[in-house]
Amino acid sequence: MTMATIQILVDEAGNILGTAQQPSASEGEGAPEGVRLVAGAGQQLAEVEVADELLEGSAADLYAHLKQNFLG
Repeated sequence: MTMATIQILVDEAGNILGTAQQPSASEGEGAPEGVRLVAGAGQQLAEVEVADELLEGSAADLYAHLKQNFLG
């Protein structure tokens, strides 16, 4: 099973505000080398590993998995 590292941005109530995954390689001239979420006031940023299969499904399934396994 292959794993991917993603970032999770959550608010004070533990709601997921967004996720981001680093691309494996930038493509094309001038392409950014990566993206990164930035937490604002009252927000937290976590980095976790998930199975690649989870990233191929719906956002709802991914968020449910993240809430159950990482945000308790």
